[in-house]
Amino acid sequence: MENIDLKRRLLSATASCLALAAASGAWAQEHEFNIPAQGLDSALTQYSEQSDQQVLYASAVVEGREAPAVIGTYTEEEALDLLLDDELTYMQGAGDAIIIRTAASEQVETIDNDDDNNNGDYEDDSDLETDEVIVTGTNIRGVENPTVPVLQFDREDIDLSGAATVDDFLRTIPQNFASQTQLTAQSGNPNTSPNVTQGTTVDLRGLGAGSTLTLLNGRRMTPAGNSNFVDINVLPLGVIERVDVLTDGATAVYGSDAVGGVINFVTRKDYEGFDVNARYGTVTEGSKEDWGVGAAGGFNWGSGGVFAGVDYQEQTPLLATERDFVDLLLPSEGTRFGSDSERFSVAGGVNQALGAKISFGVDILYTDILNESNSVASALPRIDISEQNTIFINSQIEYKLTDEIIASVFMDYANNDVKNNNLLDDEINEFGNELFLYEGRLSGQLFTLPGGQVSFSIGGLYREEDYTVSNSLGFALSGARSVSAGYAEVLVPIVGSDNALPFVQSLELSLAGRYEDYSDVGDSLDPKIGVFWEINNELSLRASYSESFRAPDLQTLNGGELWFIIPFPTSSITAFPAPPPSPLSPPFFDAALIAFLAGFNSNLGPESANSWSAGFTYQPEFLNGLTIQGNFFDISYADRIEDIGLLLILSDPSLGSLVNTTPLLEAQELFNRAETGEIRLSNQFGATPEDVQILANSGPQNLSIRDVRGFDLNINYSVDTNAGRFSAGANASYLVNYIQQLNELSPIVDQVNVLYRPVDFKMRANLSWSNNGFTAFTALNYVDGYRDKINTLIANGIDAWTTVDLSLAYDTTDRFDSFLINDLRFGLSVTNLFDNDPPFVATPFGLNYDSANANPFNRQISVTLSKRF
Repeated sequence: MENIDLKRRLLSATASCLALAAASGAWAQEHEFNIPAQGLDSALTQYSEQSDQQVLYASAVVEGREAPAVIGTYTEEEALDLLLDDELTYMQGAGDAIIIRTAASEQVETIDNDDDNNNGDYEDDSDLETDEVIVTGTNIRGVENPTVPVLQFDREDIDLSGAATVDDFLRTIPQNFASQTQLTAQSGNPNTSPNVTQGTTVDLRGLGAGSTLTLLNGRRMTPAGNSNFVDINVLPLGVIERVDVLTDGATAVYGSDAVGGVINFVTRKDYEGFDVNARYGTVTEGSKEDWGVGAAGGFNWGSGGVFAGVDYQEQTPLLATERDFVDLLLPSEGTRFGSDSERFSVAGGVNQALGAKISFGVDILYTDILNESNSVASALPRIDISEQNTIFINSQIEYKLTDEIIASVFMDYANNDVKNNNLLDDEINEFGNELFLYEGRLSGQLFTLPGGQVSFSIGGLYREEDYTVSNSLGFALSGARSVSAGYAEVLVPIVGSDNALPFVQSLELSLAGRYEDYSDVGDSLDPKIGVFWEINNELSLRASYSESFRAPDLQTLNGGELWFIIPFPTSSITAFPAPPPSPLSPPFFDAALIAFLAGFNSNLGPESANSWSAGFTYQPEFLNGLTIQGNFFDISYADRIEDIGLLLILSDPSLGSLVNTTPLLEAQELFNRAETGEIRLSNQFGATPEDVQILANSGPQNLSIRDVRGFDLNINYSVDTNAGRFSAGANASYLVNYIQQLNELSPIVDQVNVLYRPVDFKMRANLSWSNNGFTAFTALNYVDGYRDKINTLIANGIDAWTTVDLSLAYDTTDRFDSFLINDLRFGLSVTNLFDNDPPFVATPFGLNYDSANANPFNRQISVTLSKRF
């Protein structure tokens, strides 16, 4: 029976196997395999390591599947056939990558060559991939770039984290810094940017909001509201298949914003069946609750497939008075952590092959969020109600030019609309962000070298972005830009299995470059080079250098210049000799009359960065299943846009270039521009140009310099025993320094271990066991303690914060005959199991914790239930 099944699988994948054999002469080589019986996911990992074959698949394809033992001498093809069951098959993407798919997604019906509609071009659709595996870090289809560091978190990681939202899950990743979240917006964190939705951004390395590019299925999204970043709260956690984190500069591959790296959220695609799920979570002390329900379904019909999912979630906040460490200085019993929110999301996708050479696909995400929140970061607590609508549509058409080269056309649309109402002044503001993108790309193999096939990608795109803002008082502004870009990438295998040398088992070179031309801020040419060196089966090294940039956001460029004329105390002017008091200053108040810019600047240019990284991967043969990865990074970030306050300008001599102490001509021009409506000018004291004594060009400026250097370490170990599968791991990040300088003349300040800035050391370690459907998972989270080097009033320092999470799950799939009981999954998660308060630190508004490095929720418990049909 086993031989019959094997022959049937081989017949159903004949075209794919022939393509694999033609593309790689090493496909028929024999290897010694030692793969014990275990879960298919880990078995394929060992297969890839022992055969030197690249294997790609979606997590849903292998989830819950077991693989038999494969021990002995086999060709790569024979070993893979033994591992896969009848429901799975494989094919080749571009390059040598083997793509594992469900058999249902491969067309096996033979078409008569005499059919007039067939034209003799093909026998079936199996040689055209319709559900491409998305690879983060490269535009080359079907291959991975081994020179870039990518952390990958699959659906199981998400489920076991106990997270209710994408924000919750990202807090478990040490490389991410929570610089811009709902908590930081509410707490009075001085480093937050405008954020009417109280949204959350990804901020790798703490380089700032907007410095990490956020992608959905490998495609660009649009900012939210008046923010300069993508609000990840619009993403429903339930439809996310995996999260890829590229911790390296990637402008050469993806364009603007990829300074600190890239995070790519990949939704479910290759999905068979239908499931429903429900979740309830609460804190063990306090009023915060969250609950949600969702449903997802999909099926394949050979030449294509469809997926759709809906997700609904409600959350209530935690009252600040429900935490003992809070000591509110303002009379605000209603101060809350989190918000009252409702979120409804719909996600879907379809892909279809049209014959042997053409396929198309469409992905859609729609999210509606209603959010009520407040903030203590003002003289009076601010209460906002915002409604946010987001839609993202990506369509893709592919044409197979040859067996080795595929042409792709992408058309993307993204839109974010926000209506915000501040209940204190009953002013309604509306914000809109819209994006259109058209892109063409060629990708595949060029030719074969002794070391293997040279893979490439080349393409160009045109993108339009626009921003609008209006309010109930009749104020309105808008801005737009267009972006043209061209890019190329090549992966060159210099040494491979056919020409391996002692201590050089493989050697690959990666080259990429991108040119982008912005209609408003100029152009940029950004290269990237990487090297991968596999010394032997155990140890490999890699290194890369890249240049990146970030264009200023449309909101800051087109928000309209806003100038104020005010009296300012002469005693606070220390950067230069203060002028005599102005006759227009209030009585008994020695003040100079100052005109200053606030909030927006239409003359901003791009930010730029140079990044170095070097890393290693060690997989010792004496301990099969252990992987140790390290990565050193060094990012020099220049021309950063910093909002320079008036007080700082007048007290810091290094900022003298922003100050004019003889401003008559400039003041006259200012008044003229205000009369024509080009700018807004607040002149409550009735000053004339002759009255202005100082003109300060404050507000956003391309001045700041930031250098970040550090090291990541990832350790993972898995072993299968008679008692089940045991896994252990740790993900840690250490910042050597986090240097900031306002400009080249300003003092250098190391801001690592500073309140509301990144802490030097963060780690998440985990241990899990699974057997017969049961899974137990625990994680230890550690944030290092520190003594604030700038805020000297924190004399006693800030303690380290250690918390423990626990998750238990049971999956009844294929374990019961009953329809009601089979295919159920029960989950129980507890975060901060021992109910540890965040480290105490006295803050100006009495919340008394560092909202960028801790959270106030303490112990939270959640239960989940899902049923698959």
